[in-house]
Amino acid sequence: MEAGTHAREAGRIRSPRRVLVLLNPLAADRHPGCATALAAAAADLELFVPTGADAQLQFNAAAEAVEAGVDAVVVCGGDGTVAAGFALTAGTGIPLGIVPAGTGNDFARAARIERGDPVGSLSRLLDGLRDGALRDGALRSCTVDALHMTVTTPDSGQSHVWVANSANIGFDALVNARANTYRRLPVTGRYLVALLRELPAFRPARFRISRDDQPPQNLTATLICVQNGPWIGGGIPLAPAADPRSGTAVMSTVDRIPRLLLAGLFPLIYLRAHRLLAPLRQHRVERVRVTVPSSVPVYADGEEILPSSHDGAEVEIAVMPRAVRLIQGLPD
Repeated sequence: MEAGTHAREAGRIRSPRRVLVLLNPLAADRHPGCATALAAAAADLELFVPTGADAQLQFNAAAEAVEAGVDAVVVCGGDGTVAAGFALTAGTGIPLGIVPAGTGNDFARAARIERGDPVGSLSRLLDGLRDGALRDGALRSCTVDALHMTVTTPDSGQSHVWVANSANIGFDALVNARANTYRRLPVTGRYLVALLRELPAFRPARFRISRDDQPPQNLTATLICVQNGPWIGGGIPLAPAADPRSGTAVMSTVDRIPRLLLAGLFPLIYLRAHRLLAPLRQHRVERVRVTVPSSVPVYADGEEILPSSHDGAEVEIAVMPRAVRLIQGLPD
């Protein structure tokens, strides 16, 4: 962790603002200018920057800093890093700044946060946090919804996961897992290549699903996706109606379909030809409970939550309205 010095102005010393910066190591490697931006900001801000290649240890150090007290949290990375920022700030009122520096950046796209210049975005965000700029209105903030996932398995008991953009169960999760290995391809290209590679061995599964106050239903489905924002896979608009300020999520299910149609599923969605996909069903939901059979993976924001090796699980996803105070992004 690094600490900045106190700034001097007009002959008096002002207390620096305490800012936690959670920097994804891959993003730091891809954008070395971020280190320069942090060094420049440390003259006026008291920065806490947990380091290390172990994501869990890095997050634990970040959580300790938040517990000790910070004025803002800034995350720099992709959707998985944004989800970590949600986990650190949801329900606390601590403002969260997002610097998109991942491959998909789907939540940043949904929140209308500037993408494409991580170093410049980090510099501008830290500049804006100096001298009480957030308090004084130089930086805009708004509140957005978060998804809270509870996963219960026979072996591991119960775990809790904060989700920023999407929770993915079934075929979409398999594609996500394989796409993560194709880092040299453009993000949408890797998603489509992964789809074609997963297709031959894929089999739909039998789920038990209940949403809100509706009675549970058994469904043989290809995938189940619950979204806080419209996009998955680096810009595939699976749920155009999803809005992270609506107080609801959009649940998409795809029934059992022939492989040929499954191969064209995401390309058609990418072209916004949803009306041609009769097996695609979408509902606005506040809470969803899914009984996930063994060997069906679960992902959230591009990160593995349950591997294909699990022996069955109960997954509950609840919308937490206005849980996160977001810096910049969507206007009020």
